[in-house]
Amino acid sequence: MIKGDQSTTRALNRRLVLNCLRREGGLSRVEIAAMTGLSPAAVTGVTAELINEGMLVEGKGMQSTGGRKPIPLTIDYPQRWSIGFKLMPDRVEGTLTDLSTRPIGTCEVPFSSHDPEAVAVAVETGVAALLQKENSRKLVGIGVAMPGLIDVNRGLCLEFHDFGWANVPVAELIAARINVPVWVENDVNAFAIAQQLFGYGRTRGSTLVLVISTGVGAALIFNGQIHRGARFAAGEIGFLGRDKDSRATNDRLSWNQRLSEPGIVRGWQELRGEKPGNDLQDAAANGDPLAVTYLGKVGREIGERLVSMIDLVDPEVVIVGGEAIRFGKALIDPLATAVKENSFGAPPPLEVDWDNNVWSRGASALAIQQFFDFESAAGYRRKLAS
Repeated sequence: MIKGDQSTTRALNRRLVLNCLRREGGLSRVEIAAMTGLSPAAVTGVTAELINEGMLVEGKGMQSTGGRKPIPLTIDYPQRWSIGFKLMPDRVEGTLTDLSTRPIGTCEVPFSSHDPEAVAVAVETGVAALLQKENSRKLVGIGVAMPGLIDVNRGLCLEFHDFGWANVPVAELIAARINVPVWVENDVNAFAIAQQLFGYGRTRGSTLVLVISTGVGAALIFNGQIHRGARFAAGEIGFLGRDKDSRATNDRLSWNQRLSEPGIVRGWQELRGEKPGNDLQDAAANGDPLAVTYLGKVGREIGERLVSMIDLVDPEVVIVGGEAIRFGKALIDPLATAVKENSFGAPPPLEVDWDNNVWSRGASALAIQQFFDFESAAGYRRKLAS
């Protein structure tokens, strides 16, 4: 039961209407009322407000059996923009998108140190490069996706070993330079949010995401909401501490050492040696029997591990993404087969984000989600001098 005043009710009604249109596309007011359970008067009031704000547009009348033709409403996604940044080891990669996470422009800005201020300056430079002479009033916010443990409510990086960060106020540092709300989120969670908004999780209430990248991470969505855990550590299946033993053989180390994208490449190089034509992606694409066999073994192991997570949370859909997707069906088909053969009962559908635009859409979606979920983190705003 949600308790609140009239503004809370209005926010909830807006959320219902916008999410309905996001999932279904163009709908008439009558159809929105039927799908959301709101009264026709409530739908009329909310949609009028959203049209005045430029969030919705009316289309041409739809076919009718008689009387006045119903007018469909759609979300005007290009009306506003978001910028997403992915934090890399030596740079930030930025993408300007509309509210559907459709890319409009991209940039890369290097930084010379891992000092938090240097990263904030790089983000500021990236924002200026992406907006240029465009109307900055269209910008709804900035999202930053990064590895590590992130307190999304405070925009705080609790722990990121690679940069030596602990309790770094990332959102505050960026918001001090740019006068829009700033969100910071774990990169895998950011990808999952994008999938929930506009990807394979769009019509599902529960989703399990596995990202095979420079590391391996998972994300969970229940009832349309990211499950971050009590310590913001949910899904950190490959997280390693500072004192990790590179020769250890435990499961957590295996995820990052052997089954991450760099780990898969290292294993191939050890198997293939320094022979010409050593690129794994090319070898797999050309049907090299050794590459296909190797990727099949890796894919099966990932699939067998994934089954344990599937059986634990029983999601409606499983989504796999990340840089390792570039190895194609030689990796993914054995992974899917292992899931099918080892699951308890019929497994959920397994979807693959072949586009591999994981981070840009995910980071941008951090700011976009405010339009579709009034319970999401509010975003850190610049403090004004008193």
